[in-house]
Amino acid sequence: MKPIAAPSASWLAALVLVACSSTKPEQIEGRTDSGARPETQPTSAASGAQSMQPMLERICADAAQRAGVALDQVKVLTVESVTWSDGSLGCPEPGMMYTQALVRGNRVRVDAAGTILLYHSGAQNTFVHCPADRAREPSPIDPT
Repeated sequence: MKPIAAPSASWLAALVLVACSSTKPEQIEGRTDSGARPETQPTSAASGAQSMQPMLERICADAAQRAGVALDQVKVLTVESVTWSDGSLGCPEPGMMYTQALVRGNRVRVDAAGTILLYHSGAQNTFVHCPADRAREPSPIDPT
């Protein structure tokens, strides 16, 4: 089974320091197609770091605004590489229809001065804030 590409701890820690003016994430996770956690993380993710940085900066800014705190009080807790089962990115809104295709993305947990917020991302660095009552688990299927 081939794991979904997950960010390496070294580049993501630096990325989060830039993105949120915070400390490194407490946990960085990847998923395999069976849903199990892999033992090791891929280490060649320099291009992924550059493409993910703007999205993490926007997530941190959104979290700060939602929680009503300064940006320096926002800390990324986890970034998990996942495959969403459809275009809702695991956060469907009632009454909306979504493409029925697998979407690679990330699940990001953020601490904004004690308020834990969950964000789901997809293609082209799109993301949604996902309240716990709407959050769905990612697909256990790896499309590669």
